[in-house]
Amino acid sequence: MTIKNVALFGANGNLGTVLLEALARTPEFHVTVIKRASSPYTLPPSLLSSSPPPTSTAAAAAVSVRTVDDALSTPSLEAALAGQDAVVVSIPLRDAAQHLRIADAAAAAGVRRLVPADYGSCDSASPRAQELVPLFARKTAVRERLQELSAATAAAAGEEGKGEGGEEGIGKGRDFSWTSIVCGHFFDWGLRRGFLHFDIAARRADVLDHGRYRSSTATLGRVAEAVVAVLRRAAAAAATEGEAGEGEEKEQVADETRNRVLFVQSFCVSQLDVLAALERATGGAAWDVSRLESEAFIANRKAKADAGDAAAVEDLVFALGAIDGDWEGRDGFAMDLLGLENEDLDEVVGRVVAEQLRA
Repeated sequence: MTIKNVALFGANGNLGTVLLEALARTPEFHVTVIKRASSPYTLPPSLLSSSPPPTSTAAAAAVSVRTVDDALSTPSLEAALAGQDAVVVSIPLRDAAQHLRIADAAAAAGVRRLVPADYGSCDSASPRAQELVPLFARKTAVRERLQELSAATAAAAGEEGKGEGGEEGIGKGRDFSWTSIVCGHFFDWGLRRGFLHFDIAARRADVLDHGRYRSSTATLGRVAEAVVAVLRRAAAAAATEGEAGEGEEKEQVADETRNRVLFVQSFCVSQLDVLAALERATGGAAWDVSRLESEAFIANRKAKADAGDAAAVEDLVFALGAIDGDWEGRDGFAMDLLGLENEDLDEVVGRVVAEQLRA
C-alpha cells in the first residue's frame, strides 16, 4: 500500500495554485481538488485534459474535482475524502473548527497522511507568537488534534490486529499521520505584496533594529517542493509495509517525516541582505531606509490589532518572522531530509523585481 490519491483543499489560493501545479506534475500522484458547492472554481487551462501541460500529459488527466457543502460538514468531508491516501490543506486558518473537521474526516475516511495549513512565518508552538497573533494558537490546536488522531488510529489498528476490533469509525484500519511544514515568510509573495516592508516601486524599506536578524524564508515554489517531498517519502515508507513474503526480509524505508513539524527554507538571510539584493536588482542606487525599533513597532501594532486592524496583524507576523525565524539550528530542520538545497537570493529577487517593473 502506498500514497497515490492526494486531495487538495484551497487550490485557488496564493499557495494553493502553486501546490496544485507541483502535485499535478508529480506522475505518481492522482490529485483531487476539493471545493465548496458555491465556489465557481474550475481547473486552470494548463491542467485540463483537453489542454495538457507539455511536460506532463499523464498528470493533466489525473486531476479531478470533488465538491463538499459550504459548511464543510463532517459527512460531506468524509464522502469527499473516501479513497484518498493523503490530504494537503491550503485554506486560511481563520476558523479552527473547519480545519479540525477536515482532520477528523480525513482520519475517519482512512487517509494516511495530512499536511495541515501550518505553513507559516513563525513556529506555531512559540508562546510569544500565540500571545501576539491568535492565528498561531489556532494552528497549535490543529497540530494537537492531528497528534490525537494519529494515536487513536494507531491504537485502533493495534486492537484490530489482535482481533478485538478497533475504535469504531477511526481510520478504516489505516494508520493516520501528519506532517507540518513551517517555511518562514512566503518570500516572493511577500516582496510582491509589500508584506516584507520592501517597496520596489518607491525604492523604500523598513528595517527592524540593526537589520541583521537572520530569518528563514521560502518561495511558494519551495513550499510546494517540500510538500511533494514529504508525500513521496511517506509513500516510499508506506510501500514497504507488509510486503515481505513468508521467510523473506524486506528493508523498511524509514519515514522521518511522520508526525513531525519540519522546517524548510529557500535561504536564511537578514533584512540587510535582502535590501542589498534589491539595490543590485534595481540598478545599484541606495534605497530610502527607515529604521524601526522592533519592540515599539510590535507594541504599536498589537494595540491596533486588538482594536480590529487586520493590517496590524500582518505587521505583527512580519516582525515575528523577521526577528525569530531562523530555522537552521532547529530540531526538525529538514532541508537534507527532503533533498532540498538553498535557492539563490539574487536570482529570486531579480525575478520578482523584473515582474514588478513589467506590471
